[in-house]
Parts: sequence; C-alpha cells; structure tokens
Amino acid sequence: MFRRASVGAFLILALFLGAGIGHALSLRSSAAEAFLGDAAPGTSAVLSRATGARLLLENSGADVVRVGLKVVLPPAGDLKDGFDAWPFPGRVRLACAASELRPGGAAPVEIVVDVPRDPSLSGGQYQFDVRASASDHAGSSLTLKTRVLLSVGAPLAEAGDIPAEGRAERPGVSLAPASAALEKVPLGRTSGRGPGEWTTVKIVNAGDEDLTVSLRPARSWDADGPSLKGQTPGPNPRWLVFEPAVVRVPAGAIGSVRVGVAVPRQARYADRKWTFVAAADAAAGGRRTRRYFVLRVVTQELKKEDDNR
Repeated sequence: MFRRASVGAFLILALFLGAGIGHALSLRSSAAEAFLGDAAPGTSAVLSRATGARLLLENSGADVVRVGLKVVLPPAGDLKDGFDAWPFPGRVRLACAASELRPGGAAPVEIVVDVPRDPSLSGGQYQFDVRASASDHAGSSLTLKTRVLLSVGAPLAEAGDIPAEGRAERPGVSLAPASAALEKVPLGRTSGRGPGEWTTVKIVNAGDEDLTVSLRPARSWDADGPSLKGQTPGPNPRWLVFEPAVVRVPAGAIGSVRVGVAVPRQARYADRKWTFVAAADAAAGGRRTRRYFVLRVVTQELKKEDDNR
C-alpha cells in the first residue's frame, strides 16, 4: 500500500562555509520522496495539488546563497520497484520563487509534469529526480536530491474516496473467492493469456437491485479492507488486468470477471512474490458498495540468456 509522504518530515542540506554549522541551507519538503499522484495522458501533474505543499528552499546560514534546480534521470540501479525513468524530462517544469536567498530567506518550489497524449504511457509509473543546489560567493556548493514519482492513468481506488453519502451497505454483494494466487507468472506485457495465468472471480448479487460493478486496482484502502501484514504489496497496482473491467449483474444473479497481472519483462521482477488488491465497486442509484479482491502472485525465474533484457 502506497503511503503519501508526511508533510511534517524534512531534509537538511548543510552548506559549510568555513564558519561551522551556522552556515547551512536547508531544503524542506514532504520527504525525500514526492508522489505527484495519478495523471492521464494529455493532462498535467502538479506537486502542490497532489500533496498540498511545495518543496521549500530555506537559507539558514549567514551568507547569501545562489540556488538552482535541475531535473535528473536516475540510473537503472536507483529506480524504485514498479517505476521506470520518466522518458520526457523536457516536459518537467520547475519553478522557484527566487534564485538567491538571503540569510533566513525561503522560497517555495513547484513541480509540474505535462504528460504527453501518448496512450502507451498509461499503466506505467515513472520516476525522476529533482536536484537542488546551493552555492556561496566563494563557489562552494552542495546538492540535495528529491525523488519524484508519477503514476499515469485513471485514478486508482484509494482509502476514503467514496464519501459517506455515496456509500451503500448491500450485504448481499460478495466476491467468490475473495482471494486467489497465481504461480509462475511469466514476465512481459503480453503475459496473462495462458492457462493458470488468470483467475476467475464471481460477483454475487443476492440483493434486489441491478448493479453495475467496476473493477480497478487499489492503492490504499480503509480499515475494513484486507490486511497485508507480512506480505509485499505489488510495486505497480496498474499491473492488474481485468476482463471485463465493468460488468452488469442483475438482482439475484452472478457475474464473473477474469483477473490477471502483466509484469514487465525486466530481470529485477523475476522470481518475486507480491500481493495485489483490486477494488470492486457495485453501483446503483448513485451509491456504491465496495468489496476487495486480493491476488497473490509469484513470477517466473528468467533464463540466463534473458537476464540482461
């Protein structure tokens, strides 16, 4: 389960200017990692909208310092599981309110990513780094890196995303089974088509309303959701695949959906164990009932000739 960065956390970049710890530039942010949220192709992701706060550059030293910002693509070894390097660094805009900071001065930083209208980006999670630098009049400098993450596609299910007035209990709605496991799942975007690479979930509607049930990956869930204690969440919830993703289930009927997973063909994902969570929202009359489905996945090992792919 992905947790948003805590606004109260902070990082400090110390710039020693020959007069002790009193000369320092501190970079305050939500954390060393900033999540921009979900953005569809053709839209923009904005840090302040996603987290409610900007990065803040603050000069706590005694001298004027020059500050700079730069987008840097991380090497493969620094990529977080489930994320690839953002392929369009030129579409990242960094805005700082000041290029110089006087002692005690501070300047907010905004990060905006313009996502191209490229459908192939959907379903991916991407990473880039923002490097903040500070230098004094003598040319001494240090830098601090903040990891920035972005998920491309429609919003995922999250805890609290159904308002109280939009919920319905519907005790007759259930999933059978509520969990399943897939073993030796092959890697590759086309995986999920062979025997044993799918599982079928029955949607039981024992109520008196016709329901439209929509399935999507879940990033987080409320307290009544599943417990993944001792398990490793899937690094990209969007790897979950549903066929179909929307199904109509009349009152007193049972519908079915196939659920699979498509894991990229990369050596770092071979022979791994993850747990994915899907949210099934049954809707009628403007109110939704949510049920969760848990899928445990074990990926295949790669052959030696595939290790570098």
